[in-house]
Amino acid sequence: MGYIFESEIEAIMNAVRNKTIGEEDGVELKKILSADIHPAIKAYFKAEVEKNLLLERSMEYRSKKFPYSLPEVVSLQRQIDLLLVLRYHFDHQEFESLLDESVHFQFNYLCRPQWTLLNFIGGEKRHVAASEIEKKLHYCVDYTYFPELIKRYLVDHGLADLTFEEFKELIEKIDREVVAQHSSLELAKMTRALFAFVESGKMSPRQEFEHQTLPINAAVVFFEDKQLLDVQSRLEFERDKNEVSQLTVEQLAQIIEIIRTGNENTPVVEPEGTIAEVTEQIKTSAPEISAVEMPKPISANFISAVTPVMDQSPESISLLQPVEEKEKEKSLPSAAESRTPVLVFGENDEQYLTDSPGMKQKEICDLFTDDEHELIVRKIFNRDEPAFLGAVMEISLQKSWEEVAHYLDALYIVNDVDPFGNEAVLFTDRLFVHYHVAKRQ
Repeated sequence: MGYIFESEIEAIMNAVRNKTIGEEDGVELKKILSADIHPAIKAYFKAEVEKNLLLERSMEYRSKKFPYSLPEVVSLQRQIDLLLVLRYHFDHQEFESLLDESVHFQFNYLCRPQWTLLNFIGGEKRHVAASEIEKKLHYCVDYTYFPELIKRYLVDHGLADLTFEEFKELIEKIDREVVAQHSSLELAKMTRALFAFVESGKMSPRQEFEHQTLPINAAVVFFEDKQLLDVQSRLEFERDKNEVSQLTVEQLAQIIEIIRTGNENTPVVEPEGTIAEVTEQIKTSAPEISAVEMPKPISANFISAVTPVMDQSPESISLLQPVEEKEKEKSLPSAAESRTPVLVFGENDEQYLTDSPGMKQKEICDLFTDDEHELIVRKIFNRDEPAFLGAVMEISLQKSWEEVAHYLDALYIVNDVDPFGNEAVLFTDRLFVHYHVAKRQ
């Protein structure tokens, strides 16, 4: 996408530099995750660090005499890994390399998600392991219906891998269902994700999406990727014959509506209700996608594409050629399992318990009832209990409420959580009261 968004790419990269590494020789991932930059850039950097840690772990020698599989050991190892990931240090060269990759990957994914997923995840392999698919879906922040439904498909069918043809057919069917479930205006508003990414590189105040313009070449690629060839042809006609170079969302919606109805004078009808209400209707309608050579279909709740939200490595994709927590669906642990401290102490260790990080973590966990605990894990941490425990550990290390608030800001951004949602407000308020009571004491 470099040939379409060259100036925007440079602007976004400059904005990220200014808000993260600045004039320093290096930067920690923790600072990148807490910076005011686009979530897709954060996701890319975090996924790369996690990949590096996994590679390093695979080369470690571990004697079978040590019980590494004990639940307490596994839990502590996850907490250690979280700290290692957050504290990972990028030198200037590595930072610049990943920044360039992440921005180009995101533009490719936003303009042609099917093509990007196939090349990034499938590549030249005839079979792709389910575990590898799930890891690579960490890079994909926008168009959340893709990672959600792909992961659900793998879980529902208990698949260990997919062939390239099965994966290609799956993402095509997912996109067809999404197109069928959306009006012309909603399809046009899918490009809001592109607008938002471009806006992340601007210093001026953001405008309304409907008043911004999209390069028509980007729209051509976008609808070619969705295999809406009639829309693609009409856009090419407007570009070549009428010399249209930019489109607003409303103009794009009008073209889609004309192609769908065959009427040049047809009006674009705003769907009933707000976009959020339409999204909720789609989520509850549970459309079915026929399985790819499987005995039963997927039954999935769609997460609407109209609301934007990351071995072949990302850097091996030819990014500039013309036309880029919490994941596995798993049952929640019981309240007893989830609330049991991972550290075990003797009967005479009261003073140690009072001052230990383990005690602080237990105090934070005890701020919530069992029902609240499960709600927070489900809504904020996507049913990932270890991610919740890791966040509790990180929060327990903060010295003041200001530091906790800074950490929560980054957490909600990375997890794509509405900070004003009921669960986030509950989580924030309990921590706020806890830290202020502790300070007074």
